[in-house]
Amino acid sequence: MNLRTLGLRKSAPLRADHPGIGQRCVLCKFAIRAGDRTGLVPLLDSEEPALADGLICHWTCIEGGLSRLRQGETAPDTTRQFLESWSDAFSRQAVAGEHCDAYTSEADFILKNGRSFEYAASPRGVRMGRPRECFRNAAALALRKPDMYMYVEGYAVNRWIATHTVAHAWCIGSDNLVVDPTWDEGAEYFGVPFRHDYLSRVLKARRDYGLIDNPEMDFPLVTGAHPVDEAVIDRRD
Repeated sequence: MNLRTLGLRKSAPLRADHPGIGQRCVLCKFAIRAGDRTGLVPLLDSEEPALADGLICHWTCIEGGLSRLRQGETAPDTTRQFLESWSDAFSRQAVAGEHCDAYTSEADFILKNGRSFEYAASPRGVRMGRPRECFRNAAALALRKPDMYMYVEGYAVNRWIATHTVAHAWCIGSDNLVVDPTWDEGAEYFGVPFRHDYLSRVLKARRDYGLIDNPEMDFPLVTGAHPVDEAVIDRRD
């Protein structure tokens, strides 16, 4: 985990005149001493003594605490199984209600037009975007470097939230490996790669991010209002 993406910065060894000397680490409760490397945890509702930008902690305590939070390996096919369960539930409802959309759900669209992608560390030159703005981050990267990256939208697992599958967007390079400008450690990516012209057109029309979950335009991919051949690139090879 890159702690910088959480807004945490490691200090140089503290000088004896640093204002944090003598304060207690919020995590281990031992006093901060000259020579320690520290970090500041953003302020919450706390009565602990704080410096200007947050609560002071030993850097080793921050690293150790986050390592304990990090979850283990994600079970294979976690995302596909999640999508299949969702799709199956909506398919049974559609049959009962004589649903006539091209796809019974967003999950059905993703399963029929998407595929699994393998995570890889971001290459040089790819900057991490804002946390929790994956759709914006991935779209910006794909449109900024269209010759290098393709926009993909679907679901994935953040390794820091274990088996909790969430809606997500990322990019892929020519090797089909994930280039994720939002997460440091993702797994079980399953999504649909989109054409640059379709991505650009829908973002301008919608003035928001996200192509599949698009209530403003009445879910045109799921209903079939936007033909899949005009929107999706087959990157299964």
